[in-house]
Amino acid sequence: MDRYASNCAFSGDMPHEVLEAAHLYSYAKVGDHHDEGGILLRRDLHRLFDLGKIAVLDNSRISVHNSLRPYPLYNELDGQRLKIESTVKQRSWFGAHRDMWHVDVA
Repeated sequence: MDRYASNCAFSGDMPHEVLEAAHLYSYAKVGDHHDEGGILLRRDLHRLFDLGKIAVLDNSRISVHNSLRPYPLYNELDGQRLKIESTVKQRSWFGAHRDMWHVDVA
């Protein structure tokens, strides 16, 4: 909250009660917290990110899985820019996330 105030990285300003800290890497595998290793996400978006249904492309645009297209709330996020400035390290973790979930960037 100190770094991002009440800004969901995907959807922008939100009440802090609906925001969660989201790791950009598998904390279970790494076991350490990294200064640049997290963002704030709205609870539903956090879950979808963790499941690989939402990803971030190299151009800092959001990619939404086809299975979410019928839902206007999520479909509208597709192609939108992040609401935060990502760091080089965060962009690297976004890339690893895409690779892990085999997100097609074409």
